[in-house]
Amino acid sequence: MDTTELKSLLNSLAPLEYACAWDNCGVQVAGRKTKVRKIAVCLEPAPEALARCLDWGAEFIVSHHPLYLAPKAPDKNGPYLEALGLLLPAGAWLYAAHTCLDCRPDGPAQWLGRELGLIDCAPLEVTAEFGALEAFFVAQEPVQKNAAEAWADSGGVYSVSQNAQAEVRLICEAGRWPELARRIEAELGERPLFHVRRLAEPSLKVGLGHCGRLPRALGPDAFLKALGRLLAGTRPVLCGPEPKKIEVVAVCPGSGSSLIGAAAAAGADVLVTGDVKYHAAVEAGILVLDVGHFALEERMMEIFAQELDRGATGAKVRFFPGQDPFRSAPDTGAEPRG
Repeated sequence: MDTTELKSLLNSLAPLEYACAWDNCGVQVAGRKTKVRKIAVCLEPAPEALARCLDWGAEFIVSHHPLYLAPKAPDKNGPYLEALGLLLPAGAWLYAAHTCLDCRPDGPAQWLGRELGLIDCAPLEVTAEFGALEAFFVAQEPVQKNAAEAWADSGGVYSVSQNAQAEVRLICEAGRWPELARRIEAELGERPLFHVRRLAEPSLKVGLGHCGRLPRALGPDAFLKALGRLLAGTRPVLCGPEPKKIEVVAVCPGSGSSLIGAAAAAGADVLVTGDVKYHAAVEAGILVLDVGHFALEERMMEIFAQELDRGATGAKVRFFPGQDPFRSAPDTGAEPRG
């Protein structure tokens, strides 16, 4: 697979325009390889994870977390310099799909909500809103059905239609149009005369976290059991008041304690996230379950690897499991304080 094609595929699955302004998504380290046979996917671009990917023979590595948020010089020993020391001699690419993946509607970041059966989901914190546009063009020959279906299945495309005169009409997110136009030109072998206009509706709101309703309300104990089946091996830490029933659920993979207020404003009975700090826990106005940063995002990247595998023609995709940096201390038998 050509690296240009792969980057285009990644952008369709985790659009860079969805990324938060403070983030660093996309190419982290440019490789020398122009053809890719093996693509590795991992959560953390730590030296240990990168070494395992490269030992497998990966020419292109996709991580969730960026190698760096702001440009930095490799001027001191540490994980950053060690990562560069692994990637540069190998000529391998490193690409980060961070908040551009987190913010994708109905993407892998919403896996827990889908497993719980949440309905009427919406972002907890809207970070961007994208308008739509309508494009018309007349093809010299009627567009083949399989080509039209492929365009319709592209990310951010609302509809594709064609009349008897081979006039094609598409409605898509404005940000997705340049890539879609290139695909159309490649398929037709020519650049048609595009007539494009912006639409007031539909618009797409993207953001961090998601909130929706359970198919039926559950008691706190029943909800914890359901969560335990989906997050086997994790032990949630609870804070905030316990409701009599749970119907509206908010989820934010990774670090989401800053969204407790947004979850409460959305009417959530519970927020499932990670990295909850002391003062956020003290002030929590709703039940919050801290299941750890790792648990939700590790599964998210495994699902993302499966998506990438379906689209990466001519290349193998392999997910490399990570290791939660936190572990439970052995029971000392000490009496609790207080």
